[in-house]
Amino acid sequence: MKTLYLGLDPSRFPCLGTLLHYPVIRTERIQGADFVKAQELWPEFTHVVFTSQTTVSYWDLDLRGKTAIAIGEPTRDALLLRHPQPLLSPKATQEGVIELLQTLDLRGAFVFLPCSSRSRSCLTDFLSRSNIVFFRLDLYDTFCQKLEPVPDLDEFDEIVFTSPSTVEGFLRIYGQFPANKKLTSIGPITESALCALKNRLSIISSF
Repeated sequence: MKTLYLGLDPSRFPCLGTLLHYPVIRTERIQGADFVKAQELWPEFTHVVFTSQTTVSYWDLDLRGKTAIAIGEPTRDALLLRHPQPLLSPKATQEGVIELLQTLDLRGAFVFLPCSSRSRSCLTDFLSRSNIVFFRLDLYDTFCQKLEPVPDLDEFDEIVFTSPSTVEGFLRIYGQFPANKKLTSIGPITESALCALKNRLSIISSF
């Protein structure tokens, strides 16, 4: 079994054979006016939601006195290096964080949400509807990239997608999804993105 891993961190992927790490995306921190504003507001935030390991690495202020919330076990494990008891959402999605928030007493809370610029609005929509004060910071951008040499797909049995961005990046490089490979998606949002693009390409090719 030979696996092609397209995301940023393959260390936790349970590969049963040989794994090649070929990241089709890269991230870059955004340091604009909102970043400065978030630093100024930092003492006022009561809860911080970390949506990825990248968010943990890009926001490195002292978490003492904050309630830290993590989406997914890898993000939780990264937070453990800086916070003794981060909360873990029951599902590794924004919907999972919403489920967790609904169990907390958020009276007087000020929620900080550092995230990707491509992050969905599900969580911020919930906070708005619930009249919970929050500050969303687009902390980093995600870009597709094409590194050389480009792997030959004929050499692989499995291709692993870790985010909708990796689905997009793969398609930009290869132009189509191979029919004879195992396509593995990490998480339901990635799975939905992969299925949507596969269906779109199928419709296009039928004309």
